[in-house]
Parts: sequence; structure tokens; C-alpha cells
Amino acid sequence: MFIRKVAFVIDGWFMYKRIQSLKLFYYNGENIRNYCKKLLRMNDYLYRIYYYDTLPLNKKGEHPLTKKSIDFSKTEQAKKQTELLESIKKTPLFALRLGTTYWENNAWTIRYDRLKELLKGKITVNELEERDIKPLIKQKSVDLKIGLDIASLANKRIVDVIIVITGDSDIVPALKHARKEGIQIGLDTLGNKVRPELEEHIDFKVTAIHRYNNKQ
Repeated sequence: MFIRKVAFVIDGWFMYKRIQSLKLFYYNGENIRNYCKKLLRMNDYLYRIYYYDTLPLNKKGEHPLTKKSIDFSKTEQAKKQTELLESIKKTPLFALRLGTTYWENNAWTIRYDRLKELLKGKITVNELEERDIKPLIKQKSVDLKIGLDIASLANKRIVDVIIVITGDSDIVPALKHARKEGIQIGLDTLGNKVRPELEEHIDFKVTAIHRYNNKQ
């Protein structure tokens, strides 16, 4: 009986936001691994879970609305991110890959729902609250690290299947290369619509979100 050796490649920022939105489970290393195991077939062998994320932003700034000084490395969000990364480090069969967090041009952004209300005249600027305005934080080097690992797994024929959990089509070149090397590519967008340019370069779609009762 053929046993497939399977690796998971997870866009951490994407998965975190989706799991929080769907309220599927408490988000830590052990529960992420348990989710991945639900995607395996009966005779599959879990090789490793490659998880890509960034450390919390280590900068200070002044909130444009309240003028309050903020140390982003000490916020509740930063604390939760640090706890998450520590839990992943301690969970077997994980490989943690860290990119860089950066604050783009020290800019701030308004929550999309509040911005729509503002543009439609339903609220005024004076009605905005502190939580409505957030720093424009982005990740750097994550897609590059994902692509390099996929290429390495494919070139060395370490696994038979790579299941990618993402909604980002920027990794398409790496997926194309892996398939040319004979690796099967699975995709889990956690219920999000699959972009056509991404769907073209995978072998199958899979998800386990239906196996949860939507309660944490």
C-alpha cells in the first residue's frame, strides 16, 4: 500500500485571520497541528508543518486620533502573537519560519466598515473611536521563504504531497515548479473563494472547516 508523505505550508497571518473569523478553535500550535491532521488520508504520513509568520512590530508611535503614545511591542495583540509563536516552537513536527514586520511609511488606516460609513456620511470624523484606526502593518520576506521551502521540498523529493493553507497567489511560481518536479499540490483556503490564478496551479482542493461545530 502506497503511503503518501505530506508536508503542510501555512501562511500564518492568513490562517489566523480565517480561524478567528470562523471561530473554529483556540489558535495555538497544538490545535493548528490537529487541524492539519484532519486533512490527511488514512495512510498518509505527516512529514512536517512549515509555518510562516512574523514577530510583533517593535516600534513606538502616536495614535493620530487620541495622540496617545503606543509601544506596539507591548500591546495585547503583540502579547498574543508572542504566545502563539512560543506554542508553535514547542509543538512537534513544526518548522517556524519568520519574516519581518514593518510599519509602512508610519501610516495609519481606518477599519473598512467604518471607512464606508464615513464616506457615505453616516458618521463624522469626530465619531471615530481609537479602535477604528490602526497602523498599516505589513509582512516582508514571508512569500519568499514559502517559495524557497516549496522549491527545496520539490527538488529533493522529500515529500509526495504539499498542502498549502493560503489565499495568496504570489506563491504560484513555486507551486508550478513543484508540480513540474512531480509533487502533488493541495490547497486549503479555509472557506475563502479560490483565485483563478491560484486554482490553475494546484492538483486538488481540501478543507476541514466543516468538521468543526463553529464553537471555540
